[in-house]
Amino acid sequence: MAQAIIDLNKLRRNLGRLRQHVQPSVRIMAAVKANAYGHGMVKISQTLQSEGVNWFAVATPTEALSLRSAGITANILVLSPSSPNKLSELIEADICLTVLDEASIQQAEEAARQLNSKARLHLKVDTGMGRLGEAASASLKTAMQIDKSKTATFEGYYTHFACADDTDPSYTQMQLERFNEAIAMLKKNGIEAEILHAANSAALITNSESHFDMVRPGIALYGYHGSNYTIEPSLEPILELHANVTFVKRVSAGQSISYSATWTAEKDTTIASVRYGYGDGYPRALSNKGEVWAAGKLRPIRGRVCMDQFMIDLGDDGIQVGDAVVLLGGHAPDADDLGKLSGTISYEVLTSVSERVEKHYIY
Repeated sequence: MAQAIIDLNKLRRNLGRLRQHVQPSVRIMAAVKANAYGHGMVKISQTLQSEGVNWFAVATPTEALSLRSAGITANILVLSPSSPNKLSELIEADICLTVLDEASIQQAEEAARQLNSKARLHLKVDTGMGRLGEAASASLKTAMQIDKSKTATFEGYYTHFACADDTDPSYTQMQLERFNEAIAMLKKNGIEAEILHAANSAALITNSESHFDMVRPGIALYGYHGSNYTIEPSLEPILELHANVTFVKRVSAGQSISYSATWTAEKDTTIASVRYGYGDGYPRALSNKGEVWAAGKLRPIRGRVCMDQFMIDLGDDGIQVGDAVVLLGGHAPDADDLGKLSGTISYEVLTSVSERVEKHYIY
């Protein structure tokens, strides 16, 4: 059975270490989008809420409404713009909306008007990410629209850093200056959002000027860093991936293993099949590259990673059907290691863990 073992005690400790980087008045908005980066959105959010986290960030209306259905009473912000047909449901559930321009504000206002309610809006501005929102320098008009609205509250004003985990801080500093200039422009015109926020995990750790009223840690909560530059050494990865051996056989020199026969035994050896594959989220790019912890040692993957299984080489050592193999965490490579080896990043490795991998939580 494939299992993700998630240590909630480590999650609590990571939260405590991140809190040490910010002033007590600065709020924590925990990013739990993409199923809490593969760790299980509901359990992670319940644990963090019990530790006093009262803001959560998600990417979609479905994620936000799932948290409400699971009993999360804290504030929830949908980081992406929501389609008009979801706005009423979100407003009724007291979920905060990201708006980007005049049209998205009008849609939220209309939905709130029909409910005889008020929409809680966070205006996202582009200071250099180039993804969502108008330029910060052009955001006065949209901010004024929210400020004057009878059916919307100007609750948040925020941006997102593109290069906060780079060794060179100059691009982040440029974005921060643009954001501060825009904030000053709004204040000069008598407009002020209740909450200013900008810092992701990397900026939280390395740039105290970016903390404002709230910070938005994501990957750091789960024990990882955006780069070697933004290291908080006391963070602990909270997830291990385990799977079981399903078959063991002795193969002779010259025998090939798995699809396309990309690996051939140079000498007699023992090959074990492990019930985990790219259908579970293990990168196919780790074919003939990856290593797992099995029978007390790191063992190489031989041949192509399949959809539901892969094979490992034990040499002359023994292993039994049903024995556990550690794929990620513990003595095995972590998500950073697997990301580098497969040409991606820890974020993708973690969020690729599929729903068919059973989650087991350590309390």
